[in-house]
Order: sequence, then C-alpha cells, then structure tokens
Amino acid sequence: MSETWEQDAGSEMPPVLLRPESELRKAAERCPLLDEVRGYVAGSDAGDPLIARWADVSGLVRVVDGKHVPVEENATLADDALRLWERLYSTIGEAESLPFGLVATITLTLYRSGQVAVPVELLFEAIELGQAPDESTRYATSVAVDLLERLGALEKRTADPAGLALIAEIAGKPDPSPYVLSLTPIAVWAINRALREAGMDAPVIGEAAEKSLGELSPRLAESAPEIIDAELKAWTRHRSPSDAAAEASEFLRTARLPEERLFALIALGETGEIGLETAAGIRAEGGLAGAAAAMWLSERGAVDRETITRDEVTLGMADHYAAMNALGAFVHQLADMDDGFDVVDLLTSSGHPDRLELLSVVGASHPDRKMAKKARTASFKLRSSGARTRHD
Repeated sequence: MSETWEQDAGSEMPPVLLRPESELRKAAERCPLLDEVRGYVAGSDAGDPLIARWADVSGLVRVVDGKHVPVEENATLADDALRLWERLYSTIGEAESLPFGLVATITLTLYRSGQVAVPVELLFEAIELGQAPDESTRYATSVAVDLLERLGALEKRTADPAGLALIAEIAGKPDPSPYVLSLTPIAVWAINRALREAGMDAPVIGEAAEKSLGELSPRLAESAPEIIDAELKAWTRHRSPSDAAAEASEFLRTARLPEERLFALIALGETGEIGLETAAGIRAEGGLAGAAAAMWLSERGAVDRETITRDEVTLGMADHYAAMNALGAFVHQLADMDDGFDVVDLLTSSGHPDRLELLSVVGASHPDRKMAKKARTASFKLRSSGARTRHD
C-alpha cells in the first residue's frame, strides 16, 4: 500500500485522535482474523484459502517442498497482536489481489472524512473519479471493504431513513447502497503511522499543544467541531489551569478574528473555575472581547442574565455568529432563527465589524423570505451610510 501514498495523499490531512497503545492492543487481540492466521502459522488447516495467502504475503510463512512453513525470523510477529495486525493491514491488497492502490484510496478517503461516516455509494464515486461506472471496480471495492471490515479496520452501519434519502439525492439514485463506513481507531493509527513513515504531514491531536493559541488557531479554523474541542482540551492539559487561563485571556483580548475569540473562550472553559473568573474580568473591561465573554458567561449560568446589557447581547451574539460563519456553521443555524427572533435587527444594531458579511449571508440563505429581504435592505442602507466590512 505504501507505494500509493504519494499519489493519494497529496492534499492536507486532518488532525486525528490516536488512542492509547493499550486500547489498540486490545482491539487487535479481539480481531478473530488474527486467531485464524496464528492458527494457520502454527500448523492448523485453513478452511479459508485467504488465510493461507495472507500469512504468505505477510511473511509469516514460506513455501518449502510445496508446503507452508513458519518463517523463523518473523516468529515473534505472531506473538505481538498489534504488530501482526499492522502487518496484515499493510498487505491486505496483496492477499486478495486487489487493484493496485485501491485499499489506499478507500482508507485515505475515510481518513480524510474524520468523524463523518462516508456512504458506500459516494465512496464508489470517489474511486471512479468521475469516470463511467465500472462494475469490476465496484466489485473490487466491495471486496476490499469486506476485507477491511473483517480485519476490524472499518465499521459498516446502515443509514437511517433520512440519511438514506440524502444519499439518494446526492448520488442521484433512487436505490443507493444503504451503508455508511468509518475507520476504527486502530485503522486510524495504522494509516497515520504509514503516512508519517512515508514523510507525509499527518498531524495528531495534541502534538501542537505546546504552541501558542495564536499559532494553533489557523489549524483549528480548518477543523471539525470535535477536532477543535479535542485540540483545545489537549492544549489546556499541557499547562496548569492558571497558566492556560492567563494565556487564553490574553489571546481573547488581542484576537483579531471572531473564531479566535471563540477558541479562547473554549480554552477558558477547560480551565474550570479560574476560567470563569478570568472571563468575568475580561467582561468588565468591555469592548468586543468583553461582550463575547459576557454572553459566554451567561450561557454557562455564571452570571445573572438580567445583568447582561443590550449592547453586550447584540455585540456578543453577533460575534458568536461571525465565528460560526467563519467556521462554516452559520448558514445551518439560520433555520432555527425564524421563530420570532429578528437576527437582522440584532446584527444591524450590533456595530460588529462583520455585520455586513453576516447580513449578506442572512439575505442569501435565510429560509424566511421576508427576513432575507429585510437583511438585504439593511445591508444596502448600511453600505449607503458608509459602513464597511472588516475586509474593506
């Protein structure tokens, strides 16, 4: 598989969470396939020809006088479940004579998706790369998926009715495959290890914990929510609560971007009581950071909601929406804002530096047509009065 990393791993890889080695070893030991391979190497008959081929290509046995005998220099491999699992994983495409690079393409597609399960139907399309559907390729892909599942490298689940309807819509098929796939922790570990050995940039959650929040933020801005939370937890654990709170509060004060303020507040939340006290001090200082801190404290019940001023509400909420917009989540929140909540009035009166950009998003994407029109009108009036975006 390693020969195809360069061609399949050209794009940047997302940070991944690696489980402790003890958990990985337990996962390897639980894999029934390892027992079958070990039994064959020890002299048992293999009812499945695949087991004999897999033991052969993995270097556990070799042919002597027409029979398989154990390879002495690899004898200890069978005793180490994790090493054996990794060896079997790395030779999976040879054991079943799959098309060159197919397993790497499948696993890297799943690796890039992170925590999001990939529908089998969309996996087919990714492998076909826009070419005409090829039944032989689809068959080989199905065989590879079955082998990966048998090895414990991936989990196959059935999509719920809503998910299946969405798959059908995206794939343009009335009856797509109902299965979705995701890598297991041991597969994530094996792929990450292989990528690093090949000299690829394959970041791991927590390895950048020694960096400052300013250095870490660009990486967080490109990550999924669960990755952001995991990275900031690791960042906080790398410091004492007081040091983490002090660094996060200083970053909150000097942050230029709304998503940076959000990251600082999430980090403060990981420091416990000292984080709440620190945020209260920033609130007292006022300004954009103070308003963001005020709304954050209010959401956690750390301050009486009645003490939050209107200016803090409008500016703090607008900053939160701006952060969500930067992270690609604001559009999805709009559907929940049409129940008597006037997001246009809030954004217009907030004075937030990103209010024009947010109003443009509301005007283009809000499900309530009247609210969308109101946002476009408000944006026009603000621009006419000389308002500028942060990027102007």
